[in-house]
Amino acid sequence: MTDSVFKPSGVVTLLTDFGLSDPYVGVMKGVMLSLAPKLELIDLTHGVPAQAVAVGAWHLSQSWSRFPKGTVHVVVVDPGVGSDRRILLAERDGHIFLGPDNGVLDPSLDGDAVVRSLDIERFALPGASRTFHGRDVFSPAAAALASGMAPSEAGELISSWERFSLPEAEVDEAGVIHTEALYADSFGNLITTVEAALLGEGEWTVELCGESMPLVGTYAEVEIGALLALVGSSGTVEVSQRDGDAAASLGAGAGASVVIRPSASD
Repeated sequence: MTDSVFKPSGVVTLLTDFGLSDPYVGVMKGVMLSLAPKLELIDLTHGVPAQAVAVGAWHLSQSWSRFPKGTVHVVVVDPGVGSDRRILLAERDGHIFLGPDNGVLDPSLDGDAVVRSLDIERFALPGASRTFHGRDVFSPAAAALASGMAPSEAGELISSWERFSLPEAEVDEAGVIHTEALYADSFGNLITTVEAALLGEGEWTVELCGESMPLVGTYAEVEIGALLALVGSSGTVEVSQRDGDAAASLGAGAGASVVIRPSASD
């Protein structure tokens, strides 16, 4: 693990489970802009289900590389806020990641990542709340790093942190893929982590909640209202309903068993 040179672009992404009904996200932005008015703040998502570390980890892993080098990615899905859990400051490929040490950053890091334990006391605002580190610790730290503070000044290097694996598929002797739904998006699509490369050639049938549906290329290949599966924009298999909400229709959500089998097998 070697140190790297981070050149801030002034872009900060925000990924939380705060939703938008409360002012939590807004005040985080207020703190950052008070300290660094020229920052460009990007809402990646605030719709992560409450405390759903796996979903936060997935969204970050699918999204961070779409941003320019020099971006600071702030991730606050933090069930352990106020405890003795650490806040990680990680560098990879010219990006910085700030998030709790609960595994949410791990799928986005690789063997070349430089990881530090953030000096929380250095960045905490006066009278910092134990339950709102997003505002009182993450935001001032992000503003400082996005404005040019060297990561080496923000925390000590560490060699271990909380590891986390997203749900993996298992392939049995008959070539049948067994996995589970990671989450349902706002359209009711049930997202899995099964990558297209695992499918290879041939036709496939997907089974979920007692329903069987074809794996097709586009929504237009089935009738309106029909259930289907396809490889979505994330490059992984998802279960959908044309012009409908598959999660609601099936009564399914995170953790639902998904079976993907070659269409030729019974």
